[in-house]
Amino acid sequence: MNPAPNRLFGEPRDIVSMSPQDSHADSIRFDAEPDVMGDKANILLVDDRSDKLLALQAVLSSLDQNLVIARSGKEALRHLLQTEFAVILLDVSMPGMDGFETASMIRKRPATEHTPIIFVTSMNQSENQIARGYQLGAVDYILTPIVPTVLRSKVSVFVELYKRTEEIKRQAERLRHLEEAALKRQLTDAVDRLEAETKRNRFFTLSLDMLAIADFDGFMLQLNPNWEKTLGYNENELRTRPGIEFVHPADQAGMAREMNRLRAGESCYFEGRYRCKQGAYRWLGWTAAPFPAERLIYIFARDITPQKNSEAEIHQLNAQLNKRVQQLTDTNRELEAFCYSISHDLRAPLRAMHGFSQALVADHTESLNEEGRHYVDRIANSAKYMDSMLRDLLEYSRLTLCDLPVGPLDLEHELGEVLRNLDQEIAARRAAVEITLDARRASAHPATFRQVFWNLVTNALKFVPHERAPHVRIQSEQNGTHVRISVIDNGIGIPAEHCDRVFNLFERLHRDPAFPGTGVGLAVVRRATERMGGRVGVDSKPNEGSRFWVELPVTNHEETADTPGRG
Repeated sequence: MNPAPNRLFGEPRDIVSMSPQDSHADSIRFDAEPDVMGDKANILLVDDRSDKLLALQAVLSSLDQNLVIARSGKEALRHLLQTEFAVILLDVSMPGMDGFETASMIRKRPATEHTPIIFVTSMNQSENQIARGYQLGAVDYILTPIVPTVLRSKVSVFVELYKRTEEIKRQAERLRHLEEAALKRQLTDAVDRLEAETKRNRFFTLSLDMLAIADFDGFMLQLNPNWEKTLGYNENELRTRPGIEFVHPADQAGMAREMNRLRAGESCYFEGRYRCKQGAYRWLGWTAAPFPAERLIYIFARDITPQKNSEAEIHQLNAQLNKRVQQLTDTNRELEAFCYSISHDLRAPLRAMHGFSQALVADHTESLNEEGRHYVDRIANSAKYMDSMLRDLLEYSRLTLCDLPVGPLDLEHELGEVLRNLDQEIAARRAAVEITLDARRASAHPATFRQVFWNLVTNALKFVPHERAPHVRIQSEQNGTHVRISVIDNGIGIPAEHCDRVFNLFERLHRDPAFPGTGVGLAVVRRATERMGGRVGVDSKPNEGSRFWVELPVTNHEETADTPGRG
């Protein structure tokens, strides 16, 4: 049986599967206004719900960029009128103007028609809606539940591309100002001395850039040797044909527009592909300044082919990355569903095996000899053990797939519930249990919290030699922004080199029949604690007992004051 997928942002904490590093609230940036200066890129987060914006900010805060929030499509458009953004994360479902309408308006503005848009939507969206998003110019879809590393990787690619593009623009602008300054100095020379002065100008002849003087009809009148070095044509071949004939057909319309601007007296910068003598094309970025009085154009060009190749490689790598991320996401989802299905569906035949073996013993015990009864007992015990393992595995899978909303807990009440459920086992082992709580509240999911400490206390009672009475101490203390709750026993202990292994799935360090188990309990403890925004650990030595500890976030003071205590 496959679990139903999470609905899009169904609960504030269902948006992403967050690791402990993603959950620190003090790392979230709230930028009231975008930073239009400096080196940081602006990222626009558009959603009508504050809890979803908060989760996106938590995931993206580690990129150290300017996170700008908009709570409606109209607010997003107002931001776009004033600020450039590296990428837009746009919720599909919003009241009023939804994500598709907002994207359509964004694409209608020339200034934002190429701004990357990533739609955020749930997995149950129809293919028509997804196709509509791509028709509106979306570069990608992010399906919930969001994997933080995937979201950060996708957004960081667009941020890096945006930064590189902006740096190229700044360099081109600086170059244009420098070249215009040099051009103005040259324009002071008399027209009748232009050719002689140009030939004697060492800057024109020896410059690493491609320099030229053209007329308003687009013919080059003079050019330096770098044109031949770059394109392969000699000076005569370049001067006898208008420059637009060397331009790639796809770039000729843009070249014609720039020529009209030059004839109108405007300076301009243009990038285009120019055909080489060997037939290949190279990218040239050139700055041109007109001299209307003499109908001349001064050109400063540079070969930017390596830069363009790098940009193309970035686009290709991004496409490969998106494909790989999608493959990994699909594989992970299939594995989780498979694990859940196997764990659930296999329990029925195991229960049948156990029941039939018990019926065989009860109804036909006189027909079985001692060896037969031994085999039946082994079948029953094996079926019971495997059922326990599958039940634990099913619980482990549930922690991955289900929703775990957290809230303030009264530790004394919750731990008391755990001990009341273990009354019989505590009495049977003649165990002593002490509770000392210096911190009494934490933020957690109640049922999951009880499951974690049921497992820890059960282990503390179980892994003690039978000749020794178990002594269990439960303590709590506040450690900065977290509360640490420890379960300390007087059991057989764990070698230091194996302490990190005990939380792995199916990891059993003790094969002694006196200490039964499936090797899933501590894996459940770690997965459950991490889902609640905490972490686990153990300090232990052989024959000196163990201290298992769980750290959970401190409850918000205002929330604690308004929430009545339990118990």
